Amino acid sequence: MRDSFFEKYKTSEVTNTRRVINTPSSFIKSNFLYIQEAGYLKSLRPHLSRRSGLSSYLFLIVLSGSGSVSYRDTAGSHLFPASDSPQDAKHPLTRVAARAGDCFFLDCSGEYTHISSEADPWELLWIHFYGPNATAYYSCFREQHDWHFKSSHLAELTSTIQNVITLHEEKTDDADLLTAAQIVSILTTLCTDAPRESADDSPLSVKLKDILRYLNEHYTENISLDQLADQFYISKYYLSREFKKEFGTTIIQYLLTKKITNAKELLRYSNDSIETIAQHCGIDDASYFNKVFKKIEGCTASEYRRRW
Repeated sequence: MRDSFFEKYKTSEVTNTRRVINTPSSFIKSNFLYIQEAGYLKSLRPHLSRRSGLSSYLFLIVLSGSGSVSYRDTAGSHLFPASDSPQDAKHPLTRVAARAGDCFFLDCSGEYTHISSEADPWELLWIHFYGPNATAYYSCFREQHDWHFKSSHLAELTSTIQNVITLHEEKTDDADLLTAAQIVSILTTLCTDAPRESADDSPLSVKLKDILRYLNEHYTENISLDQLADQFYISKYYLSREFKKEFGTTIIQYLLTKKITNAKELLRYSNDSIETIAQHCGIDDASYFNKVFKKIEGCTASEYRRRW
Protein backbone atom coordinates (compact mmCIF):
# COMPACT_ATOMS: atom_id res chain seq x y z
CA MET A 1 0.00 0.00 0.00
CA ARG A 2 1.28 3.42 -0.92
CA ASP A 3 2.53 5.63 1.94
CA SER A 4 -0.27 8.00 2.95
CA PHE A 5 2.28 10.82 3.07
CA PHE A 6 2.18 11.03 -0.72
CA GLU A 7 -1.63 11.22 -0.85
CA LYS A 8 -1.90 14.51 1.05
CA TYR A 9 -1.34 17.08 -1.66
CA LYS A 10 -2.83 20.06 -3.45
CA THR A 11 -3.73 19.64 -7.09
CA SER A 12 -3.15 22.13 -9.92
CA GLU A 13 -3.19 21.81 -13.69
CA VAL A 14 0.42 20.67 -13.83
CA THR A 15 1.29 19.16 -10.44
CA ASN A 16 0.14 17.55 -7.26
CA THR A 17 2.16 19.13 -4.45
CA ARG A 18 2.62 18.98 -0.71
CA ARG A 19 4.94 21.72 0.46
CA VAL A 20 5.81 23.95 3.38
CA ILE A 21 7.43 27.40 3.31
CA ASN A 22 9.24 28.56 6.44
CA THR A 23 10.10 31.98 7.88
CA PRO A 24 12.33 31.34 10.91
CA SER A 25 13.22 33.91 13.54
CA SER A 26 16.36 36.02 13.23
CA PHE A 27 17.85 34.00 16.11
CA ILE A 28 17.34 30.73 14.24
CA LYS A 29 18.71 32.23 11.02
CA SER A 30 21.84 33.44 12.79
CA ASN A 31 22.60 30.28 14.72
CA PHE A 32 21.11 27.17 13.10
CA LEU A 33 20.55 25.48 9.78
CA TYR A 34 16.95 26.05 8.73
CA ILE A 35 14.60 25.16 5.91
CA GLN A 36 13.29 27.76 3.51
CA GLU A 37 11.01 25.32 1.72
CA ALA A 38 10.46 21.58 1.57
CA GLY A 39 7.99 19.49 -0.31
CA TYR A 40 6.74 16.68 -2.49
CA LEU A 41 5.69 17.06 -6.14
CA LYS A 42 3.99 14.75 -8.60
CA SER A 43 4.21 16.10 -12.14
CA LEU A 44 1.03 15.83 -14.21
CA ARG A 45 2.55 17.37 -17.33
CA PRO A 46 5.98 18.85 -18.15
CA HIS A 47 6.71 22.34 -16.85
CA LEU A 48 10.10 24.03 -16.61
CA SER A 49 11.34 25.42 -13.29
CA ARG A 50 14.32 27.78 -13.48
CA ARG A 51 16.07 29.63 -10.66
CA SER A 52 19.43 31.27 -9.96
CA GLY A 53 21.08 33.67 -7.55
CA LEU A 54 19.44 32.23 -4.42
CA SER A 55 21.09 32.13 -1.02
CA SER A 56 20.00 28.54 -0.62
CA TYR A 57 21.05 24.91 -1.02
CA LEU A 58 18.75 22.35 -2.59
CA PHE A 59 18.71 18.62 -1.97
CA LEU A 60 16.40 16.83 -4.40
CA ILE A 61 15.39 13.16 -4.72
CA VAL A 62 13.67 11.68 -7.77
CA LEU A 63 11.23 9.18 -6.28
CA SER A 64 9.80 7.85 -9.53
CA GLY A 65 9.50 8.72 -13.21
CA SER A 66 12.11 10.65 -15.17
CA GLY A 67 13.10 14.10 -16.36
CA SER A 68 16.18 16.25 -16.67
CA VAL A 69 18.12 18.65 -14.47
CA SER A 70 20.44 21.34 -15.79
CA TYR A 71 22.90 23.11 -13.52
CA ARG A 72 25.55 25.79 -13.86
CA ASP A 73 28.04 24.38 -11.38
CA THR A 74 29.72 27.36 -9.73
CA ALA A 75 31.22 25.46 -6.79
CA GLY A 76 33.90 27.69 -5.30
CA SER A 77 33.02 30.73 -7.42
CA HIS A 78 31.51 32.47 -4.40
CA LEU A 79 35.09 33.18 -3.33
CA PHE A 80 35.48 35.69 -6.16
CA PRO A 81 33.53 38.82 -7.02
CA ALA A 82 30.94 38.18 -9.70
CA SER A 83 32.30 41.02 -11.81
CA ASP A 84 35.68 39.30 -12.02
CA SER A 85 34.34 36.04 -13.41
CA PRO A 86 32.13 35.55 -16.47
CA GLN A 87 30.12 32.68 -15.01
CA ASP A 88 28.49 31.59 -18.23
CA ALA A 89 31.88 31.08 -19.88
CA LYS A 90 33.64 29.43 -16.95
CA HIS A 91 30.71 27.33 -15.79
CA PRO A 92 28.58 26.03 -18.67
CA LEU A 93 25.08 24.78 -18.02
CA THR A 94 25.27 20.98 -17.78
CA ARG A 95 22.17 18.87 -18.43
CA VAL A 96 21.76 15.36 -17.03
CA ALA A 97 18.96 12.84 -17.34
CA ALA A 98 17.21 12.09 -14.04
CA ARG A 99 15.54 8.82 -13.12
CA ALA A 100 14.07 7.21 -10.04
CA GLY A 101 16.64 7.00 -7.27
CA ASP A 102 18.77 9.90 -8.52
CA CYS A 103 19.76 12.61 -6.05
CA PHE A 104 20.86 16.19 -6.67
CA PHE A 105 22.61 18.56 -4.25
CA LEU A 106 22.89 22.08 -5.66
CA ASP A 107 24.26 25.43 -4.60
CA CYS A 108 21.36 27.62 -5.72
CA SER A 109 23.54 30.66 -6.27
CA GLY A 110 24.20 28.93 -9.59
CA GLU A 111 21.52 28.62 -12.26
CA TYR A 112 19.51 25.43 -12.34
CA THR A 113 16.46 24.16 -14.19
CA HIS A 114 14.48 20.96 -14.07
CA ILE A 115 11.63 19.49 -16.09
CA SER A 116 9.72 16.23 -15.98
CA SER A 117 9.47 13.97 -18.99
CA GLU A 118 6.08 13.84 -20.66
CA ALA A 119 6.00 10.08 -21.15
CA ASP A 120 7.10 9.23 -17.59
CA PRO A 121 6.17 12.10 -15.22
CA TRP A 122 8.31 12.22 -12.15
CA GLU A 123 7.76 12.49 -8.42
CA LEU A 124 10.18 14.65 -6.46
CA LEU A 125 10.98 15.20 -2.80
CA TRP A 126 13.09 18.22 -1.95
CA ILE A 127 14.39 20.52 0.74
CA HIS A 128 15.75 24.07 0.38
CA PHE A 129 17.87 25.09 3.36
CA TYR A 130 20.40 27.67 4.51
CA GLY A 131 22.15 28.92 7.65
CA PRO A 132 25.55 28.92 9.39
CA ASN A 133 27.87 26.16 8.13
CA ALA A 134 25.63 25.34 5.16
CA THR A 135 28.42 26.35 2.78
CA ALA A 136 30.97 24.31 4.76
CA TYR A 137 28.79 21.20 4.53
CA TYR A 138 28.34 21.71 0.80
CA SER A 139 32.09 22.17 0.29
CA CYS A 140 32.75 19.00 2.28
CA PHE A 141 30.24 17.12 0.13
CA ARG A 142 31.66 18.41 -3.16
CA GLU A 143 35.19 17.37 -2.24
CA GLN A 144 34.02 13.77 -2.58
CA HIS A 145 30.90 13.83 -4.76
CA ASP A 146 29.39 15.24 -7.91
CA TRP A 147 26.20 17.31 -7.69
CA HIS A 148 24.14 14.44 -9.15
CA PHE A 149 24.59 11.00 -7.58
CA LYS A 150 23.05 7.84 -6.21
CA SER A 151 22.72 7.31 -2.46
CA SER A 152 22.85 4.06 -0.53
CA HIS A 153 20.65 5.69 2.15
CA LEU A 154 17.70 6.68 0.00
CA ALA A 155 14.99 5.39 2.35
CA GLU A 156 16.55 7.17 5.32
CA LEU A 157 16.90 10.46 3.42
CA THR A 158 13.34 10.24 2.10
CA SER A 159 11.97 9.60 5.59
CA THR A 160 13.90 12.53 7.07
CA ILE A 161 12.56 15.02 4.50
CA GLN A 162 9.04 13.70 5.14
CA ASN A 163 9.58 14.33 8.86
CA VAL A 164 10.67 17.90 8.14
CA ILE A 165 7.57 18.57 6.06
CA THR A 166 5.31 17.12 8.75
CA LEU A 167 7.02 19.21 11.44
CA HIS A 168 6.21 22.42 9.58
CA GLU A 169 2.66 21.64 8.53
CA GLU A 170 1.52 22.15 12.12
CA LYS A 171 4.48 24.12 13.36
CA THR A 172 5.26 24.12 17.07
CA ASP A 173 7.69 26.31 19.02
CA ASP A 174 10.48 23.75 18.76
CA ALA A 175 9.95 22.87 15.07
CA ASP A 176 12.95 24.89 13.85
CA LEU A 177 15.31 23.32 16.41
CA LEU A 178 14.08 19.84 15.56
CA THR A 179 14.45 20.66 11.86
CA ALA A 180 18.02 21.84 12.37
CA ALA A 181 18.87 18.39 13.75
CA GLN A 182 17.17 16.74 10.77
CA ILE A 183 19.13 18.88 8.29
CA VAL A 184 22.39 18.00 10.04
CA SER A 185 21.40 14.33 9.78
CA ILE A 186 20.77 14.68 6.04
CA LEU A 187 24.04 16.51 5.44
CA THR A 188 26.07 14.07 7.53
CA THR A 189 24.59 11.19 5.56
CA LEU A 190 25.36 12.89 2.26
CA CYS A 191 28.94 13.78 3.21
CA THR A 192 29.70 10.25 4.40
CA ASP A 193 27.77 8.41 1.68
CA ALA A 194 29.19 6.53 -1.31
CA PRO A 195 32.56 7.88 -2.52
CA ARG A 196 33.19 9.83 -5.67
CA GLU A 197 33.09 8.12 -9.03
CA SER A 198 36.68 6.87 -9.07
CA ALA A 199 36.81 3.27 -7.88
CA ASP A 200 38.01 2.57 -4.35
CA ASP A 201 40.45 -0.03 -5.62
CA SER A 202 42.03 2.08 -8.36
CA PRO A 203 45.85 1.89 -8.36
CA LEU A 204 46.15 5.52 -7.22
CA SER A 205 43.62 5.07 -4.41
CA VAL A 206 45.41 1.95 -3.19
CA LYS A 207 48.76 3.73 -3.24
CA LEU A 208 47.40 6.74 -1.36
CA LYS A 209 45.94 4.48 1.33
CA ASP A 210 49.29 2.70 1.60
CA ILE A 211 50.98 6.07 2.07
CA LEU A 212 48.44 7.08 4.69
CA ARG A 213 49.01 3.82 6.53
CA TYR A 214 52.77 4.45 6.42
CA LEU A 215 52.30 7.96 7.82
CA ASN A 216 50.15 6.62 10.66
CA GLU A 217 52.87 4.11 11.59
CA HIS A 218 55.90 6.41 11.17
CA TYR A 219 54.64 9.93 11.95
CA THR A 220 57.12 10.35 14.81
CA GLU A 221 60.00 9.96 12.35
CA ASN A 222 61.48 12.62 10.09
CA ILE A 223 59.49 12.05 6.91
CA SER A 224 60.07 14.17 3.82
CA LEU A 225 58.03 14.49 0.65
CA ASP A 226 61.06 13.41 -1.38
CA GLN A 227 61.39 10.27 0.72
CA LEU A 228 57.73 9.36 0.21
CA ALA A 229 57.97 10.00 -3.52
CA ASP A 230 61.02 7.73 -3.84
CA GLN A 231 59.63 5.03 -1.57
CA PHE A 232 56.25 4.81 -3.28
CA TYR A 233 57.42 5.54 -6.85
CA ILE A 234 55.30 8.63 -7.41
CA SER A 235 56.03 12.24 -8.36
CA LYS A 236 56.11 14.39 -5.23
CA TYR A 237 54.05 17.11 -6.93
CA TYR A 238 51.45 14.59 -8.04
CA LEU A 239 51.49 13.02 -4.58
CA SER A 240 50.92 16.38 -2.87
CA ARG A 241 47.98 17.24 -5.10
CA GLU A 242 46.28 13.84 -4.98
CA PHE A 243 46.81 13.34 -1.24
CA LYS A 244 45.04 16.61 -0.48
CA LYS A 245 42.29 15.79 -2.96
CA GLU A 246 41.78 12.36 -1.39
CA PHE A 247 42.07 13.22 2.31
CA GLY A 248 41.33 16.95 2.46
CA THR A 249 44.65 17.97 3.99
CA THR A 250 48.31 18.29 3.05
CA ILE A 251 50.83 15.65 4.05
CA ILE A 252 52.68 18.10 6.30
CA GLN A 253 49.50 19.19 8.04
CA TYR A 254 48.43 15.58 8.48
CA LEU A 255 51.75 14.68 10.11
CA LEU A 256 51.67 17.71 12.41
CA THR A 257 48.11 16.91 13.46
CA LYS A 258 49.13 13.32 14.29
CA LYS A 259 52.09 14.59 16.33
CA ILE A 260 50.00 17.11 18.27
CA THR A 261 47.25 14.56 18.96
CA ASN A 262 49.88 12.25 20.44
CA ALA A 263 51.34 15.15 22.40
CA LYS A 264 47.94 16.00 23.90
CA GLU A 265 47.55 12.46 25.17
CA LEU A 266 51.02 12.53 26.75
CA LEU A 267 50.37 15.95 28.28
CA ARG A 268 47.22 14.65 29.94
CA TYR A 269 48.25 11.14 30.94
CA SER A 270 52.00 11.31 31.62
CA ASN A 271 54.34 13.34 33.80
CA ASP A 272 56.95 13.74 31.08
CA SER A 273 58.40 17.19 30.50
CA ILE A 274 57.25 19.15 27.47
CA GLU A 275 60.72 18.75 25.92
CA THR A 276 60.51 14.96 26.33
CA ILE A 277 56.98 14.87 24.92
CA ALA A 278 58.08 16.90 21.91
CA GLN A 279 60.83 14.36 21.23
CA HIS A 280 58.41 11.43 21.63
CA CYS A 281 56.27 13.04 18.97
CA GLY A 282 59.17 13.47 16.56
CA ILE A 283 59.86 17.19 17.11
CA ASP A 284 63.33 17.73 18.52
CA ASP A 285 63.07 21.51 18.83
CA ALA A 286 60.90 22.32 21.88
CA SER A 287 60.48 25.91 20.73
CA TYR A 288 59.15 24.78 17.34
CA PHE A 289 56.93 22.24 19.12
CA ASN A 290 55.36 24.97 21.24
CA LYS A 291 54.86 27.15 18.18
CA VAL A 292 53.10 24.38 16.27
CA PHE A 293 51.06 23.35 19.31
CA LYS A 294 49.80 26.88 19.89
CA LYS A 295 48.96 27.36 16.22
CA ILE A 296 46.83 24.21 16.18
CA GLU A 297 45.32 24.33 19.68
CA GLY A 298 45.24 28.06 20.36
CA CYS A 299 47.23 27.70 23.59
CA THR A 300 50.68 26.55 24.67
CA ALA A 301 51.37 22.96 25.68
CA SER A 302 51.74 24.04 29.32
CA GLU A 303 48.39 25.82 29.24
CA TYR A 304 46.76 22.77 27.65
CA ARG A 305 48.14 20.50 30.39
CA ARG A 306 46.95 22.88 33.12
CA ARG A 307 43.44 23.26 31.64
CA TRP A 308 42.87 19.55 31.06
